[in-house]
Amino acid sequence: MTNTIKILLSVIIFCSLSICVYAQNDRVSIKLAPLALIDDISMPAIQSGIEFKLSKHFSWYNEVGIKYRKCINERSDTPFVASDGYKIKSELRYYFSDTKAGLFKEPVGGFYVGGNLFFINDNHNTKITYYPNKDSSNPKQDAFGVHKKVLGLNLIGGFQHSVYKNFLIDFYGGIGMRIRMVTNEKKEFNKDHDSLVQPIDFAVLSIRDYVDAAGGNSVVPSITAGVRLCYRF
Repeated sequence: MTNTIKILLSVIIFCSLSICVYAQNDRVSIKLAPLALIDDISMPAIQSGIEFKLSKHFSWYNEVGIKYRKCINERSDTPFVASDGYKIKSELRYYFSDTKAGLFKEPVGGFYVGGNLFFINDNHNTKITYYPNKDSSNPKQDAFGVHKKVLGLNLIGGFQHSVYKNFLIDFYGGIGMRIRMVTNEKKEFNKDHDSLVQPIDFAVLSIRDYVDAAGGNSVVPSITAGVRLCYRF
């Protein structure tokens, strides 16, 4: 049994037990992140979570995503590693509205701020074009496997509101930092001696190619934004 399947089963069991405990007290919302399905910059994933109401103003949100397909720039025909991965996030929120009075009648709703910790594990194959020893007259291609782990944190702000009965929508955005840890298998490209061929115009996916090819550890800013579809128990 792969690690991804073990994690998925653990999440399903955890979610089931949590809903059984809290649902009767009107303290749980389940959420789906539809934009994660097309997130080829990070990792396309089926991503959902559960938010627990802790008090009038505080809630605790936990989310997991399972990679369900290859990213569009996983171009290698040789499978050096299995293309799989997962995301985990835990978030504490503070809602400004009194959730028992006023405009927002749902268990947790209105404007909020918070912070989260997240971890991403992504394994994939890729292929790049580069100039050995920076000699532009002799381009070569290199296919290799990539193991990428990302640990980070974000400060976030958002707005959650009921749209119809028990259905809610959650908009959020935030900034923070992330630590990237990338290792490779069967890679020939050497960032110290070779030159990676990239498009003249800026392309987000070309950054992903460079990170995969360069390998190693790095600390970079983190920017997050999105929308979640929610159902309240």
